[in-house]
Amino acid sequence: MGNRVRLSDVAKRAEVGVGTVSRVLNRSAKVSAITRKKVLDAIAELGYRPNLVARGLAANRTGLIAAIIPEIGYTQHSEIILGMTDVLHANEMNLMIGTCGYLDGGELQVIEAFLDRRPDAIYVTGVRHTEAVRTALERSGIPVVEGGNLTDHPIDTVVGYSNFNASADLTRLLIDRGYRRIWHVTVNKDSNNGRAEDRLEGFQRATSTEGGLEVNVIRCENSFDGGAEAVRLVTASGVKVEALTFATDVMAVGGLLECHRRGIVVPERLAIAGFGDLAIARSINPSLTTVKIDRVGLGRKAAEIIVSRLQGNDHSSQIVDVGFEVVERESTRRSDRAAHSSSIPQFKIFPEAIVKTQFEGSPEKAVCKLGAGPLPTIPLVWVTWQRERGIL
Repeated sequence: MGNRVRLSDVAKRAEVGVGTVSRVLNRSAKVSAITRKKVLDAIAELGYRPNLVARGLAANRTGLIAAIIPEIGYTQHSEIILGMTDVLHANEMNLMIGTCGYLDGGELQVIEAFLDRRPDAIYVTGVRHTEAVRTALERSGIPVVEGGNLTDHPIDTVVGYSNFNASADLTRLLIDRGYRRIWHVTVNKDSNNGRAEDRLEGFQRATSTEGGLEVNVIRCENSFDGGAEAVRLVTASGVKVEALTFATDVMAVGGLLECHRRGIVVPERLAIAGFGDLAIARSINPSLTTVKIDRVGLGRKAAEIIVSRLQGNDHSSQIVDVGFEVVERESTRRSDRAAHSSSIPQFKIFPEAIVKTQFEGSPEKAVCKLGAGPLPTIPLVWVTWQRERGIL
């Protein structure tokens, strides 16, 4: 292995002074185009790599921005990182990413490790932190951006949306659609997730202002299995729940898949809504009603604020609301006829024209015959109810 190429080696090859090489590396305008080319050619020939640590100490800048997220595998976090990276790379800055899970101690550990490496700014997920985390960030002396939620008292600057209002609006949509027995599924208590708790509080606020509702809250793991477990709990309860709102799309999709396995028709028998508008929410059948957030845009805005602060353009704290959109899809969008029949046992309605209805055996049963043959036996009360409404 050869010796490390030094700044003096580049200066000797380019036949210039060490100071000139330093000015080229720092993109100074006080270097002629010809001299700049000579230095850059020498750097390429020798394979010189500048000592960024030394340069950072001299300039009090490292060009590194720290971002701390709970989990790297979740789309909602990776999209924010994508937006940040686009802006930072365009401004010749780089992102270092750390994950902390949802435990109190994990966030502080990662923050302290990053601050020891002197980042120029830091992005943290959420607005609920321990006192130790707030103190470390407030004393860091660098721009701090919190993201993913809103607060009236940010550490420095916050870029997010109101999880409380989004959940409340989603719940009101279900109420407006005629759902009265609505349960909310949130994450386990041991998850330090302020966003999920705000969504729970939004659900509680929306349902507390409307009379005649039957509501409940259950907690499950934030996973497909957790969503499936929620449906199993509802089924075992014996309560005729009409709609489930899930704190995340991941759990909601798990609930939908469990409904498929159990033959529960969505939304006629049980409506399901999620939160986050992941890609699968649009692709699953039925498509998932949810809350949409422009997470890439959120990441871009956070990075734009960081760049502006580092360029000296703006040093004031900000509260930036990127907003949200409640997206109604098939998993809650039932017909008016179905909305009025939520208390009636649900049966598959065949598209073929019913040509004859006849009673066979016990008067408590009825058989509907189609041109292609008889349907399965169904309760007479359902047939009577359909007749009264001109369906049969």
